[in-house]
Amino acid sequence: MTSSDPAQVHALQHSGQQALQANCFEEAIACFEQLAEQQPEVMAHRVKLGLSYLLVGQEDAAQLTWAMAFSEADETEQSELLATLIEDMQAKTEEAAAGGNWPLVWALTQHLAELNPENLNVRLHGILAASRCQLLTPDLLEESGLAEVLGNNAIVPPGLDRPLLEATLGAVVEWDRGDRQTLDWIVSVASPIENREGMANLLVKKATQIRFEVTNQARQFDQAEALDLAIAYTDAAIHLHPTSFNAKYERIAICIKKADFVAATAYAEALISECESIQEKICTEGLLIQGLIYTPGHWDEALVHLSKTRQLFDAFIEAYRANPTMDISAVMLMRPVLFFQYVEDNPADYRALQNQLSAIYAENIQTKYQASLPPLQPVSQPDPARKLRIGFLSEFLIRHPIGLLSRWIFQHFDRDRFEFHTYLQNAANLSEPISPFSQEWFVNPVTEAHVVAGSVEQVAQAIRADQLDILIDLDSLTSAKGYALMALRLAPIQITWLGFDATGLPTVDYVLADPFVLPETAEKDYAETLWRLPQTYIAVDGFEVGVPTLRRDQLGIPADAVVYFSAQVAAKRHPDTMRWQIEILKQVPNSYLLVKGISNSESLQAAFLEVAQAAGVSGDRLRFLDRDPDEPTHRANLEIADVVLDTFPYTGATTTLETLWMGIPLVTRVGKQFASRNSYTMLRNAGIDTGIAHSAEEYIAWGVRYGTDADLRNRVRERLRRSRQSAPLWNAKQFTRNLEAAFEQMWEHYLKRSAS
Repeated sequence: MTSSDPAQVHALQHSGQQALQANCFEEAIACFEQLAEQQPEVMAHRVKLGLSYLLVGQEDAAQLTWAMAFSEADETEQSELLATLIEDMQAKTEEAAAGGNWPLVWALTQHLAELNPENLNVRLHGILAASRCQLLTPDLLEESGLAEVLGNNAIVPPGLDRPLLEATLGAVVEWDRGDRQTLDWIVSVASPIENREGMANLLVKKATQIRFEVTNQARQFDQAEALDLAIAYTDAAIHLHPTSFNAKYERIAICIKKADFVAATAYAEALISECESIQEKICTEGLLIQGLIYTPGHWDEALVHLSKTRQLFDAFIEAYRANPTMDISAVMLMRPVLFFQYVEDNPADYRALQNQLSAIYAENIQTKYQASLPPLQPVSQPDPARKLRIGFLSEFLIRHPIGLLSRWIFQHFDRDRFEFHTYLQNAANLSEPISPFSQEWFVNPVTEAHVVAGSVEQVAQAIRADQLDILIDLDSLTSAKGYALMALRLAPIQITWLGFDATGLPTVDYVLADPFVLPETAEKDYAETLWRLPQTYIAVDGFEVGVPTLRRDQLGIPADAVVYFSAQVAAKRHPDTMRWQIEILKQVPNSYLLVKGISNSESLQAAFLEVAQAAGVSGDRLRFLDRDPDEPTHRANLEIADVVLDTFPYTGATTTLETLWMGIPLVTRVGKQFASRNSYTMLRNAGIDTGIAHSAEEYIAWGVRYGTDADLRNRVRERLRRSRQSAPLWNAKQFTRNLEAAFEQMWEHYLKRSAS
């Protein structure tokens, strides 16, 4: 064939172009090599050949071919060749992006950026490809120049692909591991976008992820710095979308996580006036109540807002009846009701409300998701050889009270009779490593561990597909996602254990209790069935104890003084309990009270000092302690105390177990609700019947008696020391056997009901 054969030249051109379009690059190379050989004077053939080389990864051959073509072309032809090459490369870039071939997009954009540096879409495609190929760095973002062009441009540059801009920003936010430089870049580049609300929501999602990682110890970082960065993300979201409820709500939640309750309260009060819906108002009231109740001295204000929230719930229930298809926030139904337990011991009232709200939520979410879930396994006849498949769902299978208290059963369970599956929600996504603590206690010992991330629907599908027999929620009202998942009925039998009392969901069959933690009359208050284990509803084999860092002489306390100790979050410091504790101090000469816990420290001190002054007790008999760096140190420092004074109506749980393990006498008051009977059941299951009060007067009397009777304190210390070898509270292996027997009985009941 010769160059004078137009028909064959045309056929090769057609075949080469078709091969390029069909991504048959080797075939395209063969065609354009022949054309370049037969028509060396036609530079367009070489340009197409160079592109074909590039598309198969032969970058050096592509560069050489283009260099020869452009060097032999005149100025006019160079411009035409360049325009053709850019057009072809951009078309291939968009095609590769649409097909998800990000390595190819990355390679193409590197050359396009040199050939057409003014094209912002090329730079955006390059950033997007780098994020998908795990090549993105803060320096690459800065070098793109996009922040300078888009951030300082009041007019949107012509030809800017806004959907591509939004997709690129979304990818950068997803990639971002959290640093100010990247956030500044995102805010600058986001300036021209049209969907500011959508971009704001992405920033809020990142802020929430950071808060989640701090809460669940998903990564190692400075927590204070991380939370400050999370707030910066919410501020950036508000900058982009000033009316964003989600951003303002998340900012408050982060302030609470930082223990900046004053700022949280101020932000919440401002947001309430902007809320447009009942649900937004209830959610914000929940945060406001939390901010107030953690700031001692604002108790009366918290009560006012709890009353308002109760009225809002009545309005919500009425609105739901009129529109049962509305989207409902799980957080709205959990957080505000939770605080009723802190202010009064009235389970009949708040549990009735919780049960009603949870029934609404279960009905609503099942309508939304149930059809997309795999079916539950069919009922089978009893098979002695079959192991029961038990799942445990939690966000807090980490170094957290839930993790610390539940961990022992995974060491002791009978592997011949049961499969124990853990569903850990303590990672931001599936690629995140889990903590060494989680690995040791909740992954290594179990039948199978599942790190679950994603939407409620995605996680529900995964758990339902595992065909569990029993699913146990460890978080109760502390996890919005766990609440939603349990509402979907993911296993034939569902149980609540630990967390904050029961959820009231009609899809939960049982709440684990014991003979003491709930009174005999409690059944009427619960939507679930109370399953009372024979001894205790919780047992541990012990706690790790560190080296103490507190000494009496460091605190200016005489060696012969009586030291009372109270370590609880401020939300548990009911004003009445504070008065009882100060009254004990008043009646016991040479006594001091040490106060520690999460709160607004200035408000906590002011509140205690005000109560002390009113009672005629000198403020120098009070000591306010910072939190210890870790739990082992906290436990070691308990040794400074002669007596621990519990709170009411929300008593200690983990703190009580730690107190008893360290052999410290405890004074607690017993109420009617789960939250006011934790310390009671733990004392009884440690073999201790002293220090248990049923009224304010008895609480004060026990505090005074312990403070004035050193022999009694010593006898109780000795009984607690001996109890480590014999008490149900410290026998996690026997507790696990009792728990397994309960599982088998529950399954037998289920099979009988299914057969009838």
